[in-house]
Amino acid sequence: MKQIFNIIRDLLLIAFLAGSVGSSFPARAESLQHPRRTPIVDAFQKNKDAVVSITGKQLVRQSNPFWGFEDWGLFRPRLQARPFLGSGFVLDDRGYVITNAHVVSGALEITVIMADGSQFPAEKIVASESMDMALLKIEPETPLPTVALGRSDDLMIGETVLAIGNPFGYQHTLTDGIISAVHRDLQIENKEFPNLIQISAPINPGNSGGPLININGSVIGMNTAIRRAAEGIGFAIPVDQLRENLAKILYANIEHDRRIDFGAQIVDFSRPDGQNQTTVQQKGVLVQSVLPDSTAARAGLRINDTITAIADTPTNSAVGFYLELLEQKLNQQTKFKILRNRNGSDDSPKKQLNISVTLIERPKPDAPALALQMFGLNIYSLSNQQAEKFGGAAEPGYIAVSSIEPGSPADNSGIAKGDLIMAINSTPIQNLDSLGYKLETITEGNLVNITLYRSKTTRWGYEIRQFDAKLRTQSNNKKPPQNRVDL
Repeated sequence: MKQIFNIIRDLLLIAFLAGSVGSSFPARAESLQHPRRTPIVDAFQKNKDAVVSITGKQLVRQSNPFWGFEDWGLFRPRLQARPFLGSGFVLDDRGYVITNAHVVSGALEITVIMADGSQFPAEKIVASESMDMALLKIEPETPLPTVALGRSDDLMIGETVLAIGNPFGYQHTLTDGIISAVHRDLQIENKEFPNLIQISAPINPGNSGGPLININGSVIGMNTAIRRAAEGIGFAIPVDQLRENLAKILYANIEHDRRIDFGAQIVDFSRPDGQNQTTVQQKGVLVQSVLPDSTAARAGLRINDTITAIADTPTNSAVGFYLELLEQKLNQQTKFKILRNRNGSDDSPKKQLNISVTLIERPKPDAPALALQMFGLNIYSLSNQQAEKFGGAAEPGYIAVSSIEPGSPADNSGIAKGDLIMAINSTPIQNLDSLGYKLETITEGNLVNITLYRSKTTRWGYEIRQFDAKLRTQSNNKKPPQNRVDL
């Protein structure tokens, strides 16, 4: 009888201990409940809610059905609105979404669709065709799930990678592969795409802009479907390159497009060699440069200062800093917490300072005055009726030449009255603002390439010809802004 009692006691003790171990280690219990749950499943679950679909309508130029007969005026180029589809992922829980620039190029409207099916109209904050990245903003009612950005300087050939996106409209599709190569340079349609990650995971139309993640669930790149004929091969922009370039784009957008006088360029601290992903990164961001007589300079910000917080929000990345700066109101003081080296020494303890910066808006450049000063061009904006003579090649607001000053650089360049200014040094010109911003960056005496359209009436309609004019700027008594990032 005693032996039976001891057996029952031991069984009860084992059951109690098993229950205690199960409650202490839920992960082990979950593993037993889901024996098929792999690191790939975990990585997808970690990021899926932060991956979005991006759709809308964009303007595309109608193809010419009369190839080879352009000079006969049989074809009037038209811009048509067509639907587009791409992917993206949430960088900031306030609604900042990143994608490829080619996904939203020429977009008339943009809609972001979350994993739960909710839809939001999106505003394009900034885009760079040369870097193929664009930042969108939506207005969610509650904070959004975000991805965790990893690093791309320690990638291994052969390591497993995962791509999440919407190939051909199939939302939240997961594909896997390996890293086939790094530092891959491509040239597609006269555009260079340097330092890409080559992967075996297929990247199809609709995948562009989605995240490339590693087996730990960290984003290591942004997928881009730039080689459409490729099969079983894909490319991605490395996340370190994405961080650096997006910070540059945001700086240029704040300083030159939004005309906000801040004047300090912010960068991430360099990662020490050998530092792994679990190493705690240095807090704050680094002030790389400060423009003389800027708001930042007048407030006392200096080169090599460390900014640890802006408006009481801690900051540990240059991208995060600029996103917070975009949220600040103009003409109000914004408080910065900074750390500064004592006596210029990196070894001594840093002193903590609080400074206040008042962001103000600079007036827009006077595009007509700059065009006249630099080239001798008198210009005007096209009306609806005037745009019609260019068929679908021009929109109201585009810039045309009204007259040319005798003896000016434009006088002997081949430019004539009525010509349409389409681009300057490959930067598209679509209105007075874009023309003024571009002319503001050109240094006195530089050789400039201006792309123009010329319309000619024929018996079949309007004949549109494109040509380039090269001319050197004359003195305009101005200096270009320092640290300009020409995108």
